[in-house]
Amino acid sequence: MLDVKINRKLLPIKSHYFLFNAGTAPLMPYIPTYAKQLGIPSSGVGIMYSIFPFVGLIAKPSFGALADKFKKGKSIFILAIVFTALFFGSMAFIPAQSTEAFMELECSNGTYLRTCNVSDACALDKIEMEFQDKEIMECKLVCTDPNYLFLEQICSEWNVSEMCYTNQTHIEMTTYTNITHSSLDQNCVYFPVEKIVLNETAIENPQCSGAPAIKCSVVCNSSTVMDYIQTAIIEQIADPYYTTIQFQMLFFLMAGAWAAQAVVVSLSDAICFNLLGDKPENYGAQRLWGAVGWGLMAIIAGYLIDLASVGQLQKDYTPSFYLVVIILAINAVSVIKIKVDYHQEPYQTEKILVLFRNLRVVLFLFSCITFGMCIGLVWQFQLWFLEDLASAQGCDSLEWIKLLQGLAMGVQCFLGEAPFLFLSGRILNKLGHVHTMTMILLVMGIRLVAYSYLVNPWYTLPIDLLNGLTLGVYWSTMASYANLIAPPEGTSTLQGIFGALFEGIGTSIGSLLGGFIYESYGGAIMFRSFGIYALIYGTLYSLCHFAMDYKKPSSETRYSLDGTEHEISVKDFPSDGRFLSNYGSLITDDTHSN
Repeated sequence: MLDVKINRKLLPIKSHYFLFNAGTAPLMPYIPTYAKQLGIPSSGVGIMYSIFPFVGLIAKPSFGALADKFKKGKSIFILAIVFTALFFGSMAFIPAQSTEAFMELECSNGTYLRTCNVSDACALDKIEMEFQDKEIMECKLVCTDPNYLFLEQICSEWNVSEMCYTNQTHIEMTTYTNITHSSLDQNCVYFPVEKIVLNETAIENPQCSGAPAIKCSVVCNSSTVMDYIQTAIIEQIADPYYTTIQFQMLFFLMAGAWAAQAVVVSLSDAICFNLLGDKPENYGAQRLWGAVGWGLMAIIAGYLIDLASVGQLQKDYTPSFYLVVIILAINAVSVIKIKVDYHQEPYQTEKILVLFRNLRVVLFLFSCITFGMCIGLVWQFQLWFLEDLASAQGCDSLEWIKLLQGLAMGVQCFLGEAPFLFLSGRILNKLGHVHTMTMILLVMGIRLVAYSYLVNPWYTLPIDLLNGLTLGVYWSTMASYANLIAPPEGTSTLQGIFGALFEGIGTSIGSLLGGFIYESYGGAIMFRSFGIYALIYGTLYSLCHFAMDYKKPSSETRYSLDGTEHEISVKDFPSDGRFLSNYGSLITDDTHSN
């Protein structure tokens, strides 16, 4: 009979990883589209996302140092979860952008609604997809200052007596259009009007004989049509977008949420290793619950958003705000049970700084930055790249591109990251940190180069399986390395520094530089250039260690944390007698750990 033992001491940290990632998943992926609804252009979103990693760069090591110095890691950890919920939840109170949408009502050889602000060649396909279960689009029009000839046509051709011989300042009417009869001519979309209701008078197939078009404010029951029109109106607003209350509130709330998230992530890793004690190889088995929570809740949140948005002109993100606050509140309560054993030695900054005099540590840090640059490309541009590949195959791709993007995220999360987080401890014990990091960089290079040669976007799915050997193994490699080299009283600080360099410098550089290359040369060149860089750096990283180890056999080499050679002794620095081995792991007493 299978004897399954549950380690109750680790249940709170498992539930934290699951709940925290599940709590941020309902909103984080949708921030760019939410910003667009608030009237913030894509350039503004790009600027925000290039600044936020630097916020994390400051927050992670700063609060990590405070946690170590004052032995208040758990309290800061819980407060950071609470502030994450508060910042995200407060976004629900950002006032909506007041916008108007205009189309021209043209009455010549038939009646049409016309907009000429559409540059998307697949616009009609997207609109028709929205109306799969219905064909009639209803639009409410308010036309101010109609011209005399148009009023005359309404009076004579439509037989609306109220419009005869009057000086109307505005007209209100409702139009009905069969979407399947719409047409696209260059940048103009024409919606033929089959019925108009004006002053409770219904006019079927309204006809005119050449009246000038009039400009009308429009509200249609199509979020796709309104999105095309409102985007053009937003771009015409005189004030710069960064002066609007919407941009300023979203920027500061997101910056706060990003900082709080960053603190939670780094402190949770330090607490996890504290709980694991002499079994740090089990870290991946705890963190994999975060991947599961993120994947599940992202799917559920997407469904709830679509359900809440039925019949509305814009996406309704209310379910996301509720889910974030509720789940993170449960998360904050659940981690209260965690018991952290703080090391009683006084915190000394010198013990942290001396680590960075060791060439092996510096090389590992640059590896974290390099990997951050590469994974930043995947996070920011993969879905965009898939849409470009799908668009090249024609507008029919609109029917399956969102499905493919969802499958890609699912494969990366459930078939890639989660299994290899579980296996990462065994991989590290077998290969050691240097060999494992070399493998991560080389596989990441292969992954990016493979993306660059994609023609059929569906072939991304087998490539996405490599997310396990890259990101899945990387989390454990980075966190366990930081834990191993840190003095016992400085684990939170080291976790913060490593995480800050990975995200604050690595992913931000990758996003900024990748965006420039993507815009100038395309996604294929961007992925290929970074892939080649990762392959070169991974090779050089391994050769550097090989060169350092060549001078003396690994079994005889002993590097202390100040970079000089020593014999193992508990009196040497650091206080617990731990030393960097030639492969970047640690050795204690007379044993060589790789």
